[in-house]
Amino acid sequence: MNDTIITGIEAIQAMMAPALGISATALLLLNMHNRFSAAFNRIRLLTDERRKYHIRIAENEDSGAYEQFRYSSISSQIKMMTLRCRELRNAILYMMGSIMLFVLSSLLIGINIFYTSFLLRMTPLVFFSIGMIMVLIGIIYSAKDVVNSYKITEVEVKGDI
Repeated sequence: MNDTIITGIEAIQAMMAPALGISATALLLLNMHNRFSAAFNRIRLLTDERRKYHIRIAENEDSGAYEQFRYSSISSQIKMMTLRCRELRNAILYMMGSIMLFVLSSLLIGINIFYTSFLLRMTPLVFFSIGMIMVLIGIIYSAKDVVNSYKITEVEVKGDI
């Protein structure tokens, strides 16, 4: 069976198909970066607050039950926020990896136009599929982050009652 000759426009269209994956993943990645930054800033604020309570408690400056309870609540929140940051980091890394695979898929489709072999024809599809699996894993980590965010909020609310 003869291979058909691919025109330049068809080649560009084929190479740009993974760009949809790049754009969609980049939007998800932007959201995750914002959440990651907010989580890190929250850890910094909690660490600073914990440090102040630690100094008060160590100096026995009116360290009542509230200060002890708030110190414990802050410590719990910091541990949970650290876990949250780890999961967001994983989600971000998987999303970045998927974007890299989508870009490689585009490049391999372009190379495929000039050099054709069975292995080379299948490689872009394999890379794109692995990239989609990585997006799925990143979304799962992101969903875990949403659950952890809610748990941290519950700890914060219980700490202020």
